[in-house]
Amino acid sequence: MGGRLMRLAAASGAVAIVSMAWVAAAPPAGATINPPNSIGCAGQAVIPVANGKTITINADQSTAHVPRKASGPVTYSGSVKVITHNHNGYVAVVLGPFKIHFYTWKGANKSNKSSDSGQKKYPKELKDVPPGEYRVTGGHFAPEGSCTGHMTIIVDGGFLSNPAGIVALVGTILFALGLLSALFAHPVIGAISGLLLGLFGVADLMLGAVTYPTTAILIALPVIGLVVGIILGIWAPVARSAP
Repeated sequence: MGGRLMRLAAASGAVAIVSMAWVAAAPPAGATINPPNSIGCAGQAVIPVANGKTITINADQSTAHVPRKASGPVTYSGSVKVITHNHNGYVAVVLGPFKIHFYTWKGANKSNKSSDSGQKKYPKELKDVPPGEYRVTGGHFAPEGSCTGHMTIIVDGGFLSNPAGIVALVGTILFALGLLSALFAHPVIGAISGLLLGLFGVADLMLGAVTYPTTAILIALPVIGLVVGIILGIWAPVARSAP
């Protein structure tokens, strides 16, 4: 803890990047704290936006909207009921079965601090983060106890307001056409197109803020596309009906 504060960080995954606020003495802002919360973690972040409005993210939320830019510094606060020493922690982006750790910390906390607060500049890198829905997990661990949390974060903005969304849409259309080409007795093209169509479908769901890529979705959609492509290529009704 000792002077570590909330920060917004970026992590790459698939065709997108996710960012979120983190209070180093507490679970991720906007997270659901998993029981048991043995050391009493708590946290809050206040993000200023246009026209004097603010977005407040509390530690007991399960979903949080994060703007791509702020009108001023973010005010953060975090605390633990049980003072921890020699602690460590992490924040990670979850992409299906993969967990990408993009922020870690550790400290002795010799000053016996139980809380921290202050302000932090909103990172300019966030303006380049593609809009969409993402999953983030984190934890704070010490000999005295620990707390973990998870959250669904929604980066605000339109689906096509970022190059990633445009690429995802174009890729979806191209590989959908490739999948249809399997009807002309092209099972290999159909299989490859179906597989890639499934992957781009996952990106569409994430960037469209429909859902984040769970393990089931990340595996199932490409596999379904692969199988459908092979079946269409073997069936080949268009080729069979041709004179």
